Amino acid sequence: MEQLLVVQVRAPVASFRRPLDHNYQRTLPMPPPTTLIGIAAAALGISDRELWASESPLRHLKVSVLMGSEPGLARDMWTVLKIKRNKIAERSPYFRELLFFARYILLYGGDDGVLNHLAQAFLDPAYPLSMGREDELISVDDVAIAEAQDGDPRFEGTVLLGDIRRVEGVQVVIKHGVTLKPILVETLPLRFRVDDQGVRHPEALTPLSFLPVGTEMIVPTVKALQWQGRNFAWLTS
Repeated sequence: MEQLLVVQVRAPVASFRRPLDHNYQRTLPMPPPTTLIGIAAAALGISDRELWASESPLRHLKVSVLMGSEPGLARDMWTVLKIKRNKIAERSPYFRELLFFARYILLYGGDDGVLNHLAQAFLDPAYPLSMGREDELISVDDVAIAEAQDGDPRFEGTVLLGDIRRVEGVQVVIKHGVTLKPILVETLPLRFRVDDQGVRHPEALTPLSFLPVGTEMIVPTVKALQWQGRNFAWLTS
């Protein structure tokens, strides 16, 4: 068994922009690893530069996420005003996908002292906690230290390392009355490097597989852990 910090959150509105999108900004269905680490840093009051430094207190934090329920999805149109010589030169519209009434279970692993400190921080965060943009705030419904059991490599509504479409032996579990949905695979950073000007640079770019709720897949190559009957796997180590 392994000690685990479980943080259950909900967000009226959330979005996790896919990195290569510009005029049409699609959203990932769940927060990626860097967002999960960033939320922990906000709770603790750790700056962006301190978070991604080699001596960061969260350097060895393990993260994963479970989707609590299927959120609503909408598309919103925004307009960017481009200003030249103190005048609006042009208007550039773009569309952004938004998730509504999203519920997530944020999972953290690592040193017991760090997890206990982080648990207290989520109950009284130093900075506002958001999912995506700064104004997409979340509510923390529950914070608990739990035990992760050895799991069964049957996953749904979670994120896995790698492109599982290319893994041999993967099986889709067919359930009566359940409509299968495609998985989403996106190459994303597992961490950042912050330069002297404060600009973040992605590091450890890795394919990640986002499995929707209701589409259960057996991935025998993944080491599974379990919390309250839900299987997951660490996205960082």
